[in-house]
Amino acid sequence: MTTDPQKLFDNFDLLIDGGLILVDPNGEVVQANQAALNVLGARILNQPLEYYLRHPDINQALNSINEFGEASPLTYLRYDDVQHEYVVKFVPFPSDHCLVFMNDVTARFSFDKIRSEFVANVSHELRSPLTALTGFIETLQTTAADDPKARVEFLGIMQEEAARMQRLIDSLLSLSRVEAQEHLHPNDNVQMVDVINEVAGLTSYRAAQRGMNIELSNNLPQSLSPIVLEKKDELSEVLHNLLENAIKYGYEDSTVKIILETDELKKMMIISVVNSGEGIEEIHLPRLTERFYRVDKARTRKLGGTGLGLAIVKHIVNRHRGRLQITSDLGGETIFSVYFPIIGA
Repeated sequence: MTTDPQKLFDNFDLLIDGGLILVDPNGEVVQANQAALNVLGARILNQPLEYYLRHPDINQALNSINEFGEASPLTYLRYDDVQHEYVVKFVPFPSDHCLVFMNDVTARFSFDKIRSEFVANVSHELRSPLTALTGFIETLQTTAADDPKARVEFLGIMQEEAARMQRLIDSLLSLSRVEAQEHLHPNDNVQMVDVINEVAGLTSYRAAQRGMNIELSNNLPQSLSPIVLEKKDELSEVLHNLLENAIKYGYEDSTVKIILETDELKKMMIISVVNSGEGIEEIHLPRLTERFYRVDKARTRKLGGTGLGLAIVKHIVNRHRGRLQITSDLGGETIFSVYFPIIGA
């Protein structure tokens, strides 16, 4: 079996996905695979590693390998358009050489950060109504125990807070379900117009409470049967969330429009939900589908929003190989358009 460091390096390179660097006893780079060159540049060859892998403990790690045969891993940060994070490990190699592994952990740490933020957001969203409920219960048990008027008022508020928690839990369960199934391709054929009419009917009472009406404009060619590859309940959830948002944030006594049309070139069906309201500043549009992102947090909570509806819409649309497009004019129309592939178009 060969003990030539460079030949052994080639064998290791076949087994490693990340960056791999061979360093001689003087700390100079003898060989590097393409992944390492992509990170540190081609100029590292025949140069001291410390010049390019800039870390205050790099020389200490290399000396530790030479003297003791082991060294603690390092965390290396590299910046371009975004921050990348690498775990750098050192392994002793024949002829007093050192093998350096660079493992890109950016995605893992990004996921951990997102998960931590999500847990923190959920905890915050649940803590507020729970605190309110606890406070009112204590008041009803003490100072307001014999006050019928206060009891009626407090019980009404408690019911609202409990309903708010229920909406949040329902939204979290729905989001968890659609995220888990996002990689599964739907296999149901759905008549789009029937589903739209059904959901519009279910939300018409909510619209009427604000003096609003829902208007459907079917601009589909008569020759086209509006069938898409969908899960009916998920398509209903998309439309319900978009219509609820349009009603909540639209002006009173205005019209919410549902526009049904096609992009014949791309064989896509387009459902647009349009309302007239204050509108959304352009800076917020790319983040609207983030979990718990709200343009106006106080207003969203007051209107009963959970901050999860558009995140659910995004995941369902992705699962159905579609896309979501949002445009808004301040003081004018806001348009949420979803694109779905048509069967047999």
